[in-house]
Amino acid sequence: MIKVSFVLNCINKLGGTEKATIDLANLLAINNYQVHIISLYNKINTEQNTYNLHKNIKVSFVFPNTIYLKKPLIFYRLKDSFSKKKVENIIKLLEPNYVLYTDIKQIPFYRTTYKKILMVHNSYEFYRTGLVTKKLLDKNYKEIDNIIFLSSEDLQKYKNEFDNPGNADYVYNISNISPEVRTNHHNRTITYLGRIDNNQKQLDQSLDIIKKLIDKNLFNDWIYNIYGSGPDQASVYKFIKDHNLEDRIKLKGTTTDVEEVLSKTDIMILTSKYEGLPMALIEAASSGVPIVSYECSDGIKEIVKDNFNGYLVKNNDREKFVEKLGDLIQNLDKRVTMGNNAIIQVKEKFSEESILEKWNKILK
Repeated sequence: MIKVSFVLNCINKLGGTEKATIDLANLLAINNYQVHIISLYNKINTEQNTYNLHKNIKVSFVFPNTIYLKKPLIFYRLKDSFSKKKVENIIKLLEPNYVLYTDIKQIPFYRTTYKKILMVHNSYEFYRTGLVTKKLLDKNYKEIDNIIFLSSEDLQKYKNEFDNPGNADYVYNISNISPEVRTNHHNRTITYLGRIDNNQKQLDQSLDIIKKLIDKNLFNDWIYNIYGSGPDQASVYKFIKDHNLEDRIKLKGTTTDVEEVLSKTDIMILTSKYEGLPMALIEAASSGVPIVSYECSDGIKEIVKDNFNGYLVKNNDREKFVEKLGDLIQNLDKRVTMGNNAIIQVKEKFSEESILEKWNKILK
């Protein structure tokens, strides 16, 4: 049996990297891999979540009694400085064939008995903006057995920059939404699902877009539901209250019942500055929900084919976003057609069967 270990920052953190990693761990465990997750932290001070792990997956915690993000970040950076050795000691006991890392800073850059795989969960351009990650990758990319990107475009950018090394591939995240989950396209509901953050997610732009639609009388009887938590909850609530939009825009808090949310969603939107391969968009497409999103990563282009299963809008072009979202709001037939196309798109690219096939080739 092939033994695979994952190294993750916090297994209970509510985020796309965590969910995608655990979805992959579950998929491998179901298909007769021996899976172990090494999580630096157990509990987190904010956005605590509990994911369903396959019964055969074992978990080890490096700092089991330290609550993540309860103290200033400098505290955790200091702990990270000696966490690497602790992680390596756990790996030695586990004796895996492969170790999959979500953070390049945890990788030992020397010969090991196991293969080292780096999973890049951001777009290539954004990943290269991190000073530490850029420096480590530039210096040590040959010491990593395989680097997995989220899209073929990101993979090609890596190959171009590093003179076509042979140690990289791309694999999409998995869509594990039940095929029975479908929107009926009659909910008159727009949904955002993710962190409430005006920096990366630019949620303030989505609020402005919805308000413009209301001012144009294009949002009659529609609701904008925001699911998640994050640093800008207070400012989002203030915007809603200041503009008397409590009946049109609703903060719904975090949810673990994504399927229930998607079954009552007509359109999913995303106004981020940058992304990797957003799980929320894959899950929406799986449920037949058309998408309107900024064209902020190559990964999003893999999910949304413009004018086929949704609309792609150039970054920060709010007026065009208003136009495209308004078009879908007013056109039920187009929502149904795009939703059906979304299901086709997901089956072709993001099914468990196709993802497992790629990982089998990488791990065998």
